Amino acid sequence: MGRNARFLFGLLLFNGISAVGGGIALMTGVIPKQASWIQHTDFASMYFPGVILMAMVGGSSVIAALAMMKRAAGWQLSAILAGVIMLLWIVAEIASIRGFHFLQVIYFVTGAAVIWLTPKAESVPR
Repeated sequence: MGRNARFLFGLLLFNGISAVGGGIALMTGVIPKQASWIQHTDFASMYFPGVILMAMVGGSSVIAALAMMKRAAGWQLSAILAGVIMLLWIVAEIASIRGFHFLQVIYFVTGAAVIWLTPKAESVPR
């Protein structure tokens, strides 16, 4: 695995593990409830946003990392999808909480980097 591939794999694991952990923390109340985070949403609590963060955002990155590691057919598509899901999550988060945190910049950049670093399917050596 080349340097870019290792970096891409690391980004997928970072995004996946931190999103799964963040989702669990929101669901269990480890992260203190901020009323302003759900004030402008239809959510009554942080539980369902935590489920979405864990399952969709984290799950897509973990699955993409596993697919990449196993060189499964179409792993590139799963990596790009994971990057797009991360970008959409961050944009939706900023819009819904109507606030900003420096971690949003970090995760937006890592989502974009996943998309940028994912090679075309025909350029991947077997």
